[in-house]
Amino acid sequence: MKEIIPIFFAVNDNYAPYLGVAVKSMLENASKNYDYKIYVLVTNVSEDHKDKLRKITADYDYASIDFINVTEELDKMQGMLHMRDYYSKETYYRFFIAPLFPQYDKVLYLDCDIVVKGDISEMYNKPLGNNLLGAAIEEVVYLDPIFRNYSEKCLGVPADDYIGAGILIINAKKFRQEHVEEQFVDMLSKYKFYVAQDQDYLNVICKDRIYYLDLGWNKTAFKNPDFNDANLKIVHYKMSWKPWLNDGVEYEWDFWKYADGNPFYDEIMQVKKSYTDAQRAKDAEGGKKLLEVARRDADDPNNYWNTVRKSSMPYKVGNTFKKFGHFVAESPVVSYIKQVYHRSVYGSRNK
Repeated sequence: MKEIIPIFFAVNDNYAPYLGVAVKSMLENASKNYDYKIYVLVTNVSEDHKDKLRKITADYDYASIDFINVTEELDKMQGMLHMRDYYSKETYYRFFIAPLFPQYDKVLYLDCDIVVKGDISEMYNKPLGNNLLGAAIEEVVYLDPIFRNYSEKCLGVPADDYIGAGILIINAKKFRQEHVEEQFVDMLSKYKFYVAQDQDYLNVICKDRIYYLDLGWNKTAFKNPDFNDANLKIVHYKMSWKPWLNDGVEYEWDFWKYADGNPFYDEIMQVKKSYTDAQRAKDAEGGKKLLEVARRDADDPNNYWNTVRKSSMPYKVGNTFKKFGHFVAESPVVSYIKQVYHRSVYGSRNK
């Protein structure tokens, strides 16, 4: 019997076509010595899009795909979750994978705007040890002085250690043992991060408990003269570096290789043809505003890092819990997700 590698995505209907490209590339290059169990945490994904994703995975006898709908219960959290621009509530789901799927001690979480060129089983088999996560540095933060300053002065995380949250190995066993999802919910009620939301929370909560992957496992789609393309394993088409919107994106050929012949190809091409210069200008303006937010929050005397340094409380929420000798009970968020997951898999008993 083959070992199962559980892989999680979170997507809404708008991003389902790009998930199709991600899944196709991942399975095409994955070792056939494993069974890949793909879980897609969804809200408003249409049946047509689900069928297209099923069609892709059906071509590989070593893969399966399940859709877990969390719309109703997660909507109850809407007021708690801060969103910005292209961020949606789906981005927060990765915090709740560990308690939702207690059968797994380790899982992968992948964003859907990627192409996987390497063997994903190699990433899964990295030894996490006592670390909470495996992840690569966030290349944009690493290279940009404004974001570097933000990471260090607002979050208290050295910029060279700040990780991208779109490609993760999650130590699900440790997440459950250390109640990471409760730490997140507690922190969410106390501090608001406006630059990278869930990614910032993960960097703060998991600080000093991260196994660092090579950058090749989460390479942003721009040219970095210090990066050797021979080490490229995952291309991440984030922010404005999206070949389905713009021409001339680095590694765009890798995207179109797996989009061509994909059940989503016509939809992707329609998006590209209809994307306007006005929308591109709006994207550029959004990038400038994000830099201003990062600069503002870094200089804010009441930001997270300044606040905890003034306080006698430990900077990490988990340490705060431990100081008082207990952990909070299972969060309402986790309860919500467990309930809807049970109904999605087993059906409701109240019909």
